[in-house]
Amino acid sequence: MALVDVSTAGRRVLDELLYLSDPETGTALISQNEMCAELGASKPTVNRGFKELRESGLAWSLEDGLYQLHPLLTGGKVSSPVMKIPEIKAAEPGRFTAQRRARFAAQMANLAPTG
Repeated sequence: MALVDVSTAGRRVLDELLYLSDPETGTALISQNEMCAELGASKPTVNRGFKELRESGLAWSLEDGLYQLHPLLTGGKVSSPVMKIPEIKAAEPGRFTAQRRARFAAQMANLAPTG
């Protein structure tokens, strides 16, 4: 997740999808209007969040109101064993803002083995 560049809106949508996800299929059932109500966010904000998740490969729509989360987020669970899984598109760390680079460095430090 440290290398996926999504906005706060995208992260909030992802968090809600993860919360709602079915443990057997890795899918989440929620309409965009329901997501707006859950997050207290406008429809354009929620739509932008969904778009970022789709473009980054973290989640995508299977049909209206049904979203598949990437199997790396669901312990390998998917709704269909023959589903094409998109590649997660990582951002180039060199293009991060100074604040984002600091956050990335902190996240990477947390992954370092402790002695």
